[in-house]
Amino acid sequence: MIQACPSYMDAGAIEGVLATIDCQTQAYAQGGYLALTGGSSLFGAALTLLMTIYVALIGWRLLFAPEGARLSEAPGVALRIGAILALVTNWSVFQTLVFDLADRAPVQIAAAVSSPWTSGEGAPSLAASPVAGLDQAHSELRRAAAAFGGQAPPNVKAYASAEAASAEALSLAADALMVMSVGVVGGAKLAIGVLTAVGPVFIALALMNVTRGVFFGWVRALVGSALSLLVGWSLLILLLVVLAPWLATLAEQREAQALEPRMATSLAALLLVFAVGQGVLIVAAWVAALGLRTGGLAPTFAAPSPGQVARRETPAAPQLASRADQLAQALTQDSQRFESRVREVSLAGAAVRTAPAQAPGPRPQDTIGASYRRSVALRRIGGA
Repeated sequence: MIQACPSYMDAGAIEGVLATIDCQTQAYAQGGYLALTGGSSLFGAALTLLMTIYVALIGWRLLFAPEGARLSEAPGVALRIGAILALVTNWSVFQTLVFDLADRAPVQIAAAVSSPWTSGEGAPSLAASPVAGLDQAHSELRRAAAAFGGQAPPNVKAYASAEAASAEALSLAADALMVMSVGVVGGAKLAIGVLTAVGPVFIALALMNVTRGVFFGWVRALVGSALSLLVGWSLLILLLVVLAPWLATLAEQREAQALEPRMATSLAALLLVFAVGQGVLIVAAWVAALGLRTGGLAPTFAAPSPGQVARRETPAAPQLASRADQLAQALTQDSQRFESRVREVSLAGAAVRTAPAQAPGPRPQDTIGASYRRSVALRRIGGA
């Protein structure tokens, strides 16, 4: 049964808003889950149909697919179906594994990390109870801004009066603190509440490979919201630790009516720096969440069967070349031989051109009467 949230109107501005958001978020998540997964809801019929189709596809692969599912895959299939049914039919299981993990765990981790400053005798008064400390810091900034405004001349601009400038700076710092606490922490909690309320729809989509990508997108959104809550709350606790002495000095100056504009300006600048740092941390948290990898569970439109994997891993057997392939290979070899012969002829011509040339003029054997003298000489040798 869903419990009604009490009224927090008597609490402080930040404390009342955060308490209201926290209670209403849990009530909305539980109510949405129960309404969605009720026995007479449309979601129940759709889940039954989806399970039937999934089991039918597995049976068809076992019976008719040449390289379909194997019996060794049955435990994994049964585990997946059981996990989905447990999450979409039991709020206690869903609350423990999904809602508490995304909404409660970040706050507890931030508290554990900041325990040296939030517990013990030497813990600052603001960080010992972070929600109440945020409310006290916001109230002190407002009171100090009003005190500076009372000291400033009437109808004066901020650039013409140090008191007026300090009042505007502290007022801006109070608004920034409200955004850092209620805006960031409350916004992250609201996002977690809505995502968990519609969570059964996305969990059911994890059954099929085709729709599993939508499920992983929902997981990334939930992780991003949880990480934003973690880094936002951790930075707020650190801010309270840093602001404690500054606010104590500011309160003493306000009570003594000895406010210093320089003190107010420095305090406002410090708080605005923390606001920028919180924005950077939130961006980094979403980058980390969107970079979440699913590993072997990544969605595919058609997961390869064991037979297909075996075919990819086994080297292909050599095949006989066709008549066209043989003709193409013969033409390639003829072209290569022709190019080789052309290169040989080119090299031979180059060698001839580079050979040393003979001196110009007639050669001895080409002169007139040379053939006659050779014949006479031969006859003399023969007669001798």
